[in-house]
Amino acid sequence: MAERSEGGAEDIVSRLEALRRRAPPRGEAAAPPPPEDRRRRLYRAVGVAVVVLLVVGIFLAGYKFAIKPMIEKQRKAEEEAMKKQQELMQTKAQKIAEIERAFSGLPERYYGNTKAVLRQRVEAARTVQEVKLVDVSTPATEAWRSYLLDEAEAKRKAFGEEKIVMIAGNDTYKGYSAITSAISVLEYPVLSKAIVEKMRTIFVPVRLSREQAAGGFGMPGDYVSIYYENGSSSVPLVTDAKIVAVLRATSQINLNENENRLVAGQGGEAKGEGSVSTGGVGSLTGPISIGMKQSTATTTYTVDLSEVQRAAAASKIEQEYIEKVLKDYGIRLSRLEIESQLGNFDEEYLILLEVREEEARALISRYLSGDRDKLMMVLSKAPGWVAEER
Repeated sequence: MAERSEGGAEDIVSRLEALRRRAPPRGEAAAPPPPEDRRRRLYRAVGVAVVVLLVVGIFLAGYKFAIKPMIEKQRKAEEEAMKKQQELMQTKAQKIAEIERAFSGLPERYYGNTKAVLRQRVEAARTVQEVKLVDVSTPATEAWRSYLLDEAEAKRKAFGEEKIVMIAGNDTYKGYSAITSAISVLEYPVLSKAIVEKMRTIFVPVRLSREQAAGGFGMPGDYVSIYYENGSSSVPLVTDAKIVAVLRATSQINLNENENRLVAGQGGEAKGEGSVSTGGVGSLTGPISIGMKQSTATTTYTVDLSEVQRAAAASKIEQEYIEKVLKDYGIRLSRLEIESQLGNFDEEYLILLEVREEEARALISRYLSGDRDKLMMVLSKAPGWVAEER
């Protein structure tokens, strides 16, 4: 072991000595390495650089084509999942809000646990499509129809069939039959805002020509609608107003009676003597006339109804006469005109209508503004005399 140590130490010493001899003296520049060493070092550096570039290129290529797409895919998947989750939560919130709006203001006894069941279905849904498939309209419509039908029935019992009205949006339905018919077809967005109440009416007189006043076919108790001509279209002002009374202008009743008369002995004269029988009472002798002469007498009776009314008001005519002869004269005359299909087309009517307060304002505004000639009254329901004929 000592010999090896000594040999090893000598070898190290000899090497250090060789290196010292190679080292340039202090203060002198180191000798440039041999050309082979420079080339060798250059090749080594270039090789290292190439290797580094290859490693970096491979890393960048792998990152770009393998690692980065995987990261992007995962990131997009996470974003998509988050987006779907947010959309699902938002859709659920919107559906729950829709459920609350659909049953808002409706007494709970009309929908029971329907709202709770709908909310549970929404909260248990896992996709947006499942949430959208939850039907709110049908159960809400059924609940509102049931509620409003009960309301209409209660109002009918309290005020009568024709004295109730339902206001639904921009439409108005008058009378129990019209209200129930409308309830059976309307959907909950309209029904939830509908109001059934007692009809508040006022009485409005309207003077119209016969053509405008439903042709004169309207009788007290009938229902009419009034339209306003607005350019090329017509605007409804009043719907289903009730005719309370109808006045016709007072006039004269003119009757003509013709009487034909035959007068004996007033015909052409004849020559000679003779006798003419006088019906067994006696005879005439002498020149006679033969033949008969015909004459016509006309008698005209005129009754001024306005004078008759004044006389009745002054108690100059017995009340019994008014009741028997002139009672319902105008109505009977209108009926007679309808039945005979003959009438005075120039007649005017003053019609008293029972109209809703809201409609009365529109009607009076048009009527007083000078647009009376643009109003048209029509029968909105079958008149009483048609029902009687059927």
